[in-house]
Parts: sequence; C-alpha cells; structure tokens
Amino acid sequence: MSRFPTHGSVELDIEENILLVEGCGPWNLESVVEAELEVVPLLKQLSVGPWGALVALRGDPIYVPDAAVFMSKVIREQKMLGRVASALIIEHSATPEFSKRHLGQIYDDAGERYRFFPNKEQAKWWLIQQIIHASR
Repeated sequence: MSRFPTHGSVELDIEENILLVEGCGPWNLESVVEAELEVVPLLKQLSVGPWGALVALRGDPIYVPDAAVFMSKVIREQKMLGRVASALIIEHSATPEFSKRHLGQIYDDAGERYRFFPNKEQAKWWLIQQIIHASR
C-alpha cells in the first residue's frame, strides 16, 4: 500500500480478473507514478485475458493536472494489456458531481468504458458483464 499523507493513498489487489483499487485523494503526480509502479506485477497476472478495474475512491478524488494526464496515459496503456472497463465508486465526497465530471474527463481522454455506481456489488456485477462480453 502506498501512503502519501497529503498527496493521496492507494491500495491495490486482484480478485479473479478484476483489479481492485481503493484510494483516497487528492493525488499529485508523485503519488500516481508510485501507484503505477506498484500495479506492474498485478498487470502481469491480469493481462492473460480481458480484465476490468473496480475503483473505489473516498473523499475528494481529484488529480492535479499533470497527474490527470498521466492517469489517462496509464489507462490507455493498460487497455493494450486487456483492460476493458472501469467501474467507479465515489464515497464520502463533499463534491460528488464535480468528482464524477473530473474523473469522467480522465477516463474519456483514455477512451475507457466506465460507469459510476453507488456500491461495490453493483459495480462488480456490471464489470463482470463487460469482461464476459469482451471474452466472446
């Protein structure tokens, strides 16, 4: 787990063909680069077939401009490794609609299929459907 007291935190794990990302923002470029380095071994396990990302973010999930550009680039690169969709959950945010627009721009810039969900159960169900569809 990466911990950056004033620059966001991220926890990464895998459940079958889903990358689980839990984070608390805001994030600067340093924290996003560190998280990307930590995800590399997990990508090796996931890239054997279609996979998705279940991303649960707490607080105000804001990326500073250079970190947002880097995140879009990372997502585009991960799509080449089999990433097919992202299910996003925003929890305990003071500005949930702003957060959705901000994150949506990052995912749109990356060309990623994504949706926002109120809970992990719905997010995971949708993500599994996207993975199954991509497997056909």
